[in-house]
Amino acid sequence: MTVIRGRQLTTFDVSPDGESFAIHVTDEQARPGTLVLPAECLNALLMTLPEMVRRSLHRRFHDDTMRVVYPVGSWEVEKSPQAGSVIVTLRTPDGFQVSFSLAALEILRMATQSASTSLAASGIRYS
Repeated sequence: MTVIRGRQLTTFDVSPDGESFAIHVTDEQARPGTLVLPAECLNALLMTLPEMVRRSLHRRFHDDTMRVVYPVGSWEVEKSPQAGSVIVTLRTPDGFQVSFSLAALEILRMATQSASTSLAASGIRYS
């Protein structure tokens, strides 16, 4: 097995036909390296990264409550082609974005719980 001990992620590329992507790194001696994967691996990579971060934080800090939290710069709720659902897109100020499909009633439940949690955090009491 070939092991590249990366020091830094540098850039990425997507093939002209969109069928593959490349992740470029530099190793411990500042030599360039590239990992090329088929586009089908993107979803697996996206779904794996949060668990990798969670495990790394837990092992480094021995604290299950540690997590990476990003500020939301903007958000959008739009109609989904799936009946009874909406698509919620959250964006950070630096351009990262992720979209989720939610049942319309689930977003209402989230809004209610968010309002309640926000009021409690601010010390505002209501009857």
